[in-house]
Amino acid sequence: MSSTREIAEVLWARCLEADHKPGRVQFTKYLYLIDYSHWRFHGQQATDAHWIFYLYGPWAAEAHAAMNEIAAAYGFSWGEEEETVLRFVRVEEPPPRQSAGMEGIIQHILRAFKDRDLNHLLNFAYGQTEPMLAAKRGDSLDFTLVPVDQTMPAFSPPKPQMVETQLHPKMAERVAAFRARAGQLRAKAEQRNSYRESEEYRTAMQLLAGEMGAGWKLPDLRTKMSDESATALGEG
Repeated sequence: MSSTREIAEVLWARCLEADHKPGRVQFTKYLYLIDYSHWRFHGQQATDAHWIFYLYGPWAAEAHAAMNEIAAAYGFSWGEEEETVLRFVRVEEPPPRQSAGMEGIIQHILRAFKDRDLNHLLNFAYGQTEPMLAAKRGDSLDFTLVPVDQTMPAFSPPKPQMVETQLHPKMAERVAAFRARAGQLRAKAEQRNSYRESEEYRTAMQLLAGEMGAGWKLPDLRTKMSDESATALGEG
């Protein structure tokens, strides 16, 4: 288990690398989801934060302190506009990279939420994580309720399946007639394409090319002559 400050420092660096400056609430929930996701793989938190149900959602004194220390160290305020922070704040010496698993968790969280409305993040943290669902305001969050299933949380809800609608009988009849006509046209087109590959068609084109002179090219004639004309020429 790493200190909350250590994980927060890495998370902050990854946010800047992604041109993303989260607000205080957003960053706090990122840290909570890191612990939540880490538990699903290892059965323990990534940080030493003691998370509680505070006011409306997960909060930890350790996370609050770590974020204040990061702001002081890098010379910014969590209330500043994102554009200002991204322009002037730099991580001169990036913190050591974490394990591949930890780095993967951080990137997964950032990809899911950095470009979305804050409510998407809050809705997941508040309403789709077992510790929050089981707690009352003021309670400690119980991570033992989180399944250790070796999978990342599905931060985005699955796309709803399309429900097949019933067509009105007259409309269904028209659609069936259209599909039948389309099938006939496809069959006719395939028949024509097959005929153009036949020896009979090639012979007719060669005869026509001979009559029209050496300046006529066979490929051009094939594209301009109808099947009916080629058949009549072959019979003549």
